[in-house]
Amino acid sequence: MKLDLNIKKPTTRNAKNTFAEIERGAIKLFYERGYHNTTVANITAEAGVAAGTFYLYFPSKIVLYQHILGVFSYNIRKYIAERVSEKNTRYEKEREGIRSFFEYMIENPEMYNIIWEALYIDYNLFRQYYQTFADRYVVGLEEAKKNDEIRDLDSEVIAYILMGITNFVGLKILFDLGNNNIDIEKIIDVIMEFLEKGLFKENAH
Repeated sequence: MKLDLNIKKPTTRNAKNTFAEIERGAIKLFYERGYHNTTVANITAEAGVAAGTFYLYFPSKIVLYQHILGVFSYNIRKYIAERVSEKNTRYEKEREGIRSFFEYMIENPEMYNIIWEALYIDYNLFRQYYQTFADRYVVGLEEAKKNDEIRDLDSEVIAYILMGITNFVGLKILFDLGNNNIDIEKIIDVIMEFLEKGLFKENAH
């Protein structure tokens, strides 16, 4: 996910620290209050910087939000890619990708609130976020097809199916919905058995 944002990137150590504090403050407040209930003044107060300092780096609150969304997108993909790269088969990559997503989600619980709020802030931004993920997923699925590791199904549809599984099982874990959300490996076992064997028995239709 790449956005052309009019941001002044910091160059000195102090400026980088200030920039990071503004990011941190905004993430905390967007998570706790939501985007629309958070003002620039709230963010600068939380960050412990002067009100005018915000505008040295960001022209507006929406640009800061777009920046944070881009950071989450990059960090999630990087976190997963580094771990998946150590695996060989598509099965192993898929399992490790799911585990890595859950790990990142648990370490960064604010990500769901901030990412999904894009639907109400900028509809196209929300679409772009998930389209970018799906496009990258498709590349891996197409490679797995060439290696005869998965069935020849529509890769784009499969990408969204897999993203949907990971997203909503992630919600189950994060918000402790239903039962048995402590044993992450057991949950991943169920997902992988479902992917490997399917849901319906042969005589079900």
